[in-house]
Amino acid sequence: MHVGLCLSDLHPLLYGDGSTSRTAAAVHFGGHYRLIDFTLSNMDNSGIHNVAMVLGSQYQSLINHIGAGRAWDLARSSGGITFFPPYPAGERPFHDIRDEPLQRALVYVERARSNHVLVTDCSSAYNLDFRLPLQQHEASGADVTALYVRQQPLDIDRPHTVAYQLGEEGAITGISANPTIGEEQNISMGAFIVRKDALLRLLANEGSCDVIRFSCSVLAGALKALKVRSWLYEGYYARVSSLETFFHYNMDMLDPRKREPLFNSGGRRINTGVRNSLPTKYGSEAKVRNSIVSNGCLIEGTVENCVIFRDVQVKPGAVVRNSILQRNTLVGSGAELNWIVTDHDVIISAERNLLGHRNHPVYIGIGKVV
Repeated sequence: MHVGLCLSDLHPLLYGDGSTSRTAAAVHFGGHYRLIDFTLSNMDNSGIHNVAMVLGSQYQSLINHIGAGRAWDLARSSGGITFFPPYPAGERPFHDIRDEPLQRALVYVERARSNHVLVTDCSSAYNLDFRLPLQQHEASGADVTALYVRQQPLDIDRPHTVAYQLGEEGAITGISANPTIGEEQNISMGAFIVRKDALLRLLANEGSCDVIRFSCSVLAGALKALKVRSWLYEGYYARVSSLETFFHYNMDMLDPRKREPLFNSGGRRINTGVRNSLPTKYGSEAKVRNSIVSNGCLIEGTVENCVIFRDVQVKPGAVVRNSILQRNTLVGSGAELNWIVTDHDVIISAERNLLGHRNHPVYIGIGKVV
């Protein structure tokens, strides 16, 4: 398996009231990373260095982050990463299905010298060598092997969750969305190893496709015609689909029992684009407890149970608890924040008091001044 097909979420990930959106692959995670870092690092660690990335809307920050793909050994004269963005409105040359990003990516896949293709979304965080499920896939003679985890679905993620019903020898006999809450399910990871000829047939008439459609429509309709098997992943898995899941899984990273298996599993590293910044500076009155603090920050106040991205400033007397502050956020002197999520370049003025809730964190949009 030498080629990967990344379905970058074709629908923007919405935060708060929907006034801000970005493609899910570009969403920040764990204080220093973006979700795409996990997808590309897993491919790099699995020896996959031919990557076709199908882009939807709001993709510019994603391309800026990936660049030539050097961090994941994708800056190559042969192979590497190739982007397939949509044409701007009114500029499509032929106006038929062959113009769609997915169909153009399939031409790339068809020309690749590989019998199998890894199809994956870019909105999940996990650490896996895909050569492990590939071994089972080839031994079983399956057309499709779908990766899954065994866990209880989160209520906050239920609309974006796909579950598999399994038969003998791990055969997938049914696929459903919105699974039952409160009991363990076979939850799709949004990753599939597919025989190339089968993939080309499945997607021949698709203008666009995300992993939910691929699972619940394309693949579900072909269960009787194809040999579809499953492979169980037992490591840490997170899929970010909303503000609530973004908050939930970022806060998971404060627990070393979840953080360590994700970032240091079997010696496999999660790489990201290099951003040179000064080391974080802590003031004489700073108090930091149980928090992740990235580089380039200035912490002069109190930070507890927080994920702090790069270049954040917390001024003297400010208290930030149970919150996620994304890059270039400034928290003024004497301000108090609890259960808050800021996007980048936010300014919280001095003496402000902002309070959310564990289940409903308050979101402050890009560039807002509060």
